[in-house]
Amino acid sequence: MNESKDSVWLFGQLAGHSSFYPPLNLQEELRPFFSLTRVMEGLFNLSKMLFDIEIESADGVAPIRYPYLFGSPIAYFYFDPYSRPSNKSGGAWMDVVVSRSRAMSRSSNLARLPIAHMVCNQTPPVGGPSLLTFREFCFLILLQMLSCTYGLTLRLVFHEFGHALQHMLTKEDEGLVSGNRGIEWDAVELPSQFMENWCYHRNTLMSIAKHYKTGESLPEVVYSKLLAARTFRKGTERLRQIRFAIVDLELHTKYLPGGSESIFDVDNADHYDAGYYSYQWAEVMSADAFSAFEEVGLGNSEVKPCTT
Repeated sequence: MNESKDSVWLFGQLAGHSSFYPPLNLQEELRPFFSLTRVMEGLFNLSKMLFDIEIESADGVAPIRYPYLFGSPIAYFYFDPYSRPSNKSGGAWMDVVVSRSRAMSRSSNLARLPIAHMVCNQTPPVGGPSLLTFREFCFLILLQMLSCTYGLTLRLVFHEFGHALQHMLTKEDEGLVSGNRGIEWDAVELPSQFMENWCYHRNTLMSIAKHYKTGESLPEVVYSKLLAARTFRKGTERLRQIRFAIVDLELHTKYLPGGSESIFDVDNADHYDAGYYSYQWAEVMSADAFSAFEEVGLGNSEVKPCTT
C-alpha cells in the first residue's frame, strides 16, 4: 500500500477502538440508563408537551399505539423494535401504512386516519429489560466503510418518531399529498432531526435516564461527557455526509449513459434522487427551530403546545 492508503487503513483500524474514539466507552456507561420502556414513555411525554397529544396502547391483538387529540383519535402507528433476521431486513426506518385521506374514507364526513410504522432491529431482551445505547456510530474514511451498527439507540428512536409524527399529525385530507407525501426535500429530515435535539436537553434526558436496576438518575459527570462527545470528530462525520450529498448530486446532474458511474451505489442514499443533501440542510433548520424553544426556555410551562 502507498502512504495515503496506509494512513486511511490505520485510521480506520484505530477508529474502531474506544481508546481512540472515547464516545465508544461512553456508550457502555449510558446503556444501563436507557431501557426501551422508559425511552418510549419519555418520548411520549415529550410529544404530549410539544403537540398536546396522548399516546396509549390500543386494545386488541395487534400491538398498536395511537395519539389522541382532545379525546378523538387522529392517527395510529405500529412499533416493531426487535430483530427477526429470518423475515426482516436490517436497519431502522419509519414508513407509511396509509395516508390521511377523505376520498378513501368509509365515512362521508370523516377522513381516513393516517397509519405509520416504526421498524427497528434491537436484540430481543433475555432475562431483563431491553437496553439502548445513546447514539449510532458509522465510520466512513474516504471510500472505506469500517463499521455501522443498527442496534436501537435513543437518538434513532427520537429520529424515526419525528418522521412518524410528521405523517400522523397532518391535517391534509388529500391522500396523495398528506403526511409524508409531497414534502419538499428541504423539509423531509426537519422533524426527525428536530426531535433528536431533545436527546441532549437536560430535563428531557434526565426524565428518561434511570438505571434499570437501581433507579439511579444519570450522573451529572456522565451527562457532561455526553455533551462533550456530541461534537467529537464532528468534522469527520460532516465530511462523510457532504461526500454522500456531492456524489448523489453528481450522479443526477452529470449522468453518462453507459458510464461506470451508473453502477455506483451510495450507501444509505437509495431513493433520495439528488436529495441526500437534505440531511445537512435539515440540521440547520432543525437547529433554528430548536432555538425558538431555547429563546423562551425549554420546557417553559407557559408556552402552549404546537397543536395539529
